[in-house]
Amino acid sequence: MSRTRLGKSPGIRASLILLAGLPAPLAAQAVFMGRTINDSTKQPISGVEVVLEKPATRVESDAQGKFTIGSIPWGIQTAVIRKIGYRPVRLRLMVAGDDTVEVEIRLEASAVELEPIEVTASTARRGMEDFVRRRLAGFGRFYDAKDLRRSEGRRLSDLFTGVAGVRVVNRGLRSVLVSSRSGCPMAIWLDGTQLSGGGLRITQDINEFPISQLEGIEVYAGAGETPAELFGTGNGSCGTVALWTRRGR
Repeated sequence: MSRTRLGKSPGIRASLILLAGLPAPLAAQAVFMGRTINDSTKQPISGVEVVLEKPATRVESDAQGKFTIGSIPWGIQTAVIRKIGYRPVRLRLMVAGDDTVEVEIRLEASAVELEPIEVTASTARRGMEDFVRRRLAGFGRFYDAKDLRRSEGRRLSDLFTGVAGVRVVNRGLRSVLVSSRSGCPMAIWLDGTQLSGGGLRITQDINEFPISQLEGIEVYAGAGETPAELFGTGNGSCGTVALWTRRGR
């Protein structure tokens, strides 16, 4: 078993290569396990999300701050460790055997300061509350009401042109959002319901949704950014776009 202790984390830009065991056949699979603690108090932190990007897997640390992800295939993997109120950490794992990689993650408390977000009483439903909460987590790209009102003369597909991790593909009269990393269709959610992507085997024409009817948009380029509640069918491995419509207007 190889063990590594991470000191005070410098944030999401942190990168670590861990070699698990000796070279082994491609079928060999490893285990990634560890413990999350507060960097200043050294106390365990529960409810920390640990997301492995390939294959898309998500677990949470328990009351002792411990987590385990098994059946990790051979190759270079990326893991993201995050919780609201702490600086997220990104690890690169080079798995070359069937050994167990054990780490101690010291998370540093962090206050996130963002520009004011426009949320009126008529639209402050649960969906937009989740929008604000996820924006504070520091993952993904967000378009709020102010951004969308400035773009009402455009098609929605135009809004995604140039967005990192997203590519617009025209299929006949339809415009489909795909992951620029893998080329597979992104999952599309509307007001908390998954419409397409993943195991649904449906591709959604993004221009079916006029910008004038939207209140917020969330864009997640891959599984490492996608929040747990938006994993849905397909685990968000191709990326996720969540649309929120305007209400009471």
